[in-house]
Amino acid sequence: MTQYIYISILIFSIAIIIYDIIYIFHLLSHSRYTSRTLISRYNTEAKLKTISWQDFEKLSMELFARDGWSVKGNEKAGADGGVDIWMSRKNLLFNTKAIVQCKRYTKVYVGIKVVREMYGLMYAYGVDRVYIVTTSSYTKECYKFIKGKNITLIDGKELLKLINSKK
Repeated sequence: MTQYIYISILIFSIAIIIYDIIYIFHLLSHSRYTSRTLISRYNTEAKLKTISWQDFEKLSMELFARDGWSVKGNEKAGADGGVDIWMSRKNLLFNTKAIVQCKRYTKVYVGIKVVREMYGLMYAYGVDRVYIVTTSSYTKECYKFIKGKNITLIDGKELLKLINSKK
């Protein structure tokens, strides 16, 4: 009788270990699958207009990570203080830190207010660069304001080029 109990416990333990291994494999493969599909799923202007703001932030993170940045999404619930993504990149001489604001708009241009706020946050957080990414476009004032500043504006057309580039 005790033999059957030990065998049952052994089989149950093995089943739990196999389940855990399968679950971990699923999590790892799902994160890689999600990473690949966001870039490939939203690779046209029409598709990009349908993206949720959450997936737009994740897509932006994937693009910056693909470009060599170490990225971290904002983990605050509610208002994010203007920062959607925190980034850093190390090379032999420098450690560059940057912040990103993602604006998922379809028919509205990103205005100067957003750009000025991010410029202020660059100094408030002590980072080296600011990126503002949108599915739309920017007003002319925005382009005038960023001249000579470490601010990069990525509009919908440039975003599609980045998505469809082979890196």
